[in-house]
Amino acid sequence: MSERHKRGSWRDSGRALRVVNFRRYIIGQGLSHTGQWFQTTAELWLILSLTGSGTALGLHSVLRFGPILLFGTYGGLISDRFDRRRLLIVTQSLHAMAVTTLAVALIWWQPTLVLVYSIVFAQGVINMIDNPLRRSFIRDLVNDEELSNAVSLNSIINTTTRSLGPGVAGVMIATLGVTLCFAVNALSYLAVLFSLLIIDKSKLRPKEPVVRGPGQIREGLRYAWNNRRIRVTLLLVGVVSLFAWNWNVVLPVYSTNLFDGDAAQYGLLVSLFSVGAFIGGVYTTRVTRLGRRHLMRSGWATAAALLATAIAPTLFWAIGALILLGATGTAFTVGAQARIQLNVADVMSGRVMALYSVGFLGSKPLGGLLGGWITDAAGPRFAFGFGGAVCCVAIGVTTLLHRGQEAPGL
Repeated sequence: MSERHKRGSWRDSGRALRVVNFRRYIIGQGLSHTGQWFQTTAELWLILSLTGSGTALGLHSVLRFGPILLFGTYGGLISDRFDRRRLLIVTQSLHAMAVTTLAVALIWWQPTLVLVYSIVFAQGVINMIDNPLRRSFIRDLVNDEELSNAVSLNSIINTTTRSLGPGVAGVMIATLGVTLCFAVNALSYLAVLFSLLIIDKSKLRPKEPVVRGPGQIREGLRYAWNNRRIRVTLLLVGVVSLFAWNWNVVLPVYSTNLFDGDAAQYGLLVSLFSVGAFIGGVYTTRVTRLGRRHLMRSGWATAAALLATAIAPTLFWAIGALILLGATGTAFTVGAQARIQLNVADVMSGRVMALYSVGFLGSKPLGGLLGGWITDAAGPRFAFGFGGAVCCVAIGVTTLLHRGQEAPGL
C-alpha cells in the first residue's frame, strides 16, 4: 500500500491533537458547533410554530446556504488576502452579535418570521467568508503529515455536535423555551474567540497574504481547473453532495411512508445516520494520508449505501443501510477535503476551499429541492436509488478517464 494511503495504529488516531494550537482550536470549535446546532434547531422549531409550513422551512435552508452558493468564491479570496486568525475573530464576533440580537429581540418582543429570516440570512452572508476560512485555517495549524488527521478529527467534532446538539436543544425548547437556545449559542462563541486569542501565532504555517489585484477569482478558478487532482475531487464532491447528501429531505418521507414511522422513529433514523458518520470519521483518523484510492473506494461505498437504502425491505435493513451511508459519506467528504488541502498551494488555499464549500454546502438548497421533487414524483426509494445510480456513473467515469494518470494514493 502506498505511503499516502497506509493506515496507522489506533494510538495515532488523535495525532493532530498533539499540536497545541490545533487542540485549542478544536475544543473551541466543538463548543461553538454545539451552540450552533442549538440555534438551528430552535430556528426551525420557531419557523414551524409561526407558519406550520414546510415551504417556510425550505426557505430557511436557502437563506442559510444560498450566499455560499452564489458568493462563496469571494469569501475564499478574502481568506487568502488577510490574516486568517484575525479574520476568524471578526467573523465569529459577527456571528455572536447576530445571535445575541435575536435572543434579545425574542426577550423583549414577539417573534416574527421576518426577524428570524433576517438573522438567518445575515449569518449566511457571514458564512460566505467564515466557512472556507475555517476550513483553510486548519491547514495553518498543522503540517502536511498531520493534515489528514486534523480534517478527520474536525469531522468527528462536527458529527458529534450534530448528534448531540439537536437532542439537547429539543429538551431545552420543551422545558425552557426557544430563547434560551439562542442565548446559549451566543455564549458558545466566547469559547472559540478565546481559543483564537490564545493560539501561538509563531507556530502557525507561514502565509503570505495575496495582494489585491484584478481577476483573482478567475485565477482561483483556473488554478482549480488546471490541477487535475483538485478538479476531479471538486467535481465528485459536487455530484455526491447534490445527489447523496439530500438524504435529510428524503428521510422523513422514507420513514413515515415506507415503514409507518412516527416522529420518534424518524429521530432514531437521523441519530443512527449520525452514528454511522461518527464511525466513518473515526475510521479516517487511522489513515495517514487520504488520497485517490481512499476517495474512489469511499465514493463507490457511498453509492452502494444509497442503493442499499433504496431497496431495504424492512426497517432493520434500512437502519443498517443508513448507518453505512453515514459512515461512507463521511469518509468520502473527509477524504475529499484532505486531498484538496494536500494538493493546493498556500496562496490559493482560501479560494480553492471556497469552491469545496460551494460544492458541499452551496449545493444543499438545490439538492434539497431536487430530492424533494423526486420524492414527490416517484417516492423515497427512487430518490435514494437515483442518487446512488448518479454517483456510480460519476465515479465510474472518473475512474476510466483518469486511470494511470497519477500516482496511486495521491
